[in-house]
Amino acid sequence: MNYDKMADCFATLNEKVEYALDNSNLKDIFTKLDSIEGPTLVTGVGGSSVVGVFLAKVLREKKHIISTFVYPRDLVYMDLGSYKNVIAVSYSGKNIGVDVIFDCDLNKYLLTGHERENVENIVYTMKKEESYVSVSATIVPLSILLMYYCNDRELLREILNEDIETDSNNTFYEVMSGYETKTADTILESSIIESGMAACVVHDKYNFCHGRINLSRQHKNDLIFFKMDNDLDDVLYETLHKHYNKVITINRKYEDDVINDFYSTLISLKLTRRIAENIGIDFSDMKELEDNDVFYLFKGKMR
Repeated sequence: MNYDKMADCFATLNEKVEYALDNSNLKDIFTKLDSIEGPTLVTGVGGSSVVGVFLAKVLREKKHIISTFVYPRDLVYMDLGSYKNVIAVSYSGKNIGVDVIFDCDLNKYLLTGHERENVENIVYTMKKEESYVSVSATIVPLSILLMYYCNDRELLREILNEDIETDSNNTFYEVMSGYETKTADTILESSIIESGMAACVVHDKYNFCHGRINLSRQHKNDLIFFKMDNDLDDVLYETLHKHYNKVITINRKYEDDVINDFYSTLISLKLTRRIAENIGIDFSDMKELEDNDVFYLFKGKMR
């Protein structure tokens, strides 16, 4: 496969978001999202897991329903009796994970770029991009969901123009996060690991307080800190600099938690790009291990 260059993916990102907003039937998308009622499972893998985490949050905060993100394999083990709906997030709409998701008796929805039979399709339109670590394929559906949440295109444009710089080039990253930045830490962890550039561990901020600091004993890692305005964050931030090689701070910018999570997610993806540049790799056109497709193309049973 001929992959696009990482620099080109970011150079065309804003244009691809604008194209998707202009060419997708947003009224239909928003109407279908509005119609979802009752306890709902949202699921996806890879870049789609980032979109799924955000979608679950948007439904919780906008519609005030129980909305939980899980991975596709979870559904073959879960008791689904308490849930009414399942939403699969998949641009292609046709991998084995989607098949597993829809092998149930719940109301079935698919957030996708390609329709599928026998489900309620929530379809968006976007320009094609070939990138190993998803750039527009993640940010485009996230942008559509942000528009569903707040319907403010100028705010979206403002956030898309944000950027971040760093000279970090470590081989191990820790991320200090929580519910309020769950979408952002999901894209950070998945992008850093899927690119093969480094190892990555995500800490819930309060859970970190119960012994997880000991990871820094043996490693001089870099820390990525989503900094909120509260006492716990202040204590962590003031104390942890001496335990890490570098502390990369992503400050809260927006008061609304959903909008701020979108902003943090966009900054996190751009941060991953900067780290990749410092290490000297192109995470769009990387050379994956030969056994990658053994797993990616898996078609068997998951239970």
